[in-house]
Amino acid sequence: MLLAAPLLASSVALAPAPAHVAQAAAAGTSGVKQAVKVTKVEVVTLLKPGETVECNGTPVAMAFDGKVTATGPGTVRYHWTVNAGRARVSPGTFAFGAGTSTKVALQVVDMPAPKNAKAVTGYVTLHLPDQKKSVRSEQVTFPCKK
Repeated sequence: MLLAAPLLASSVALAPAPAHVAQAAAAGTSGVKQAVKVTKVEVVTLLKPGETVECNGTPVAMAFDGKVTATGPGTVRYHWTVNAGRARVSPGTFAFGAGTSTKVALQVVDMPAPKNAKAVTGYVTLHLPDQKKSVRSEQVTFPCKK
């Protein structure tokens, strides 16, 4: 009698899963759309414009923070461009959890400072290609020391 119970339990058939459950399982996480929604993007200049720099042929470092605020879980890809250039610089991702949060990426750029120049200027643009968003920093100008 004791042997009959396990045999009965093993012969019970399970009902098939609904079609939408099977499709989601087959697609895996890559097939499921992420719920992340970017609500704000800004680029902040960390060095104050107007500071004087040495223009002796050595590049001048300019620092910027890219701040991305999003709601919901998911990953947001980003990259930077410098001045009017198209080259992608410092690509990365932000991972967001449930709720609303802000992530920050520091970008330091070496701007050319030719000898005898009057000033060094530059800007960066933060791009979020999946959200089709781009935000440019203010133009930063550093007068050269005389």
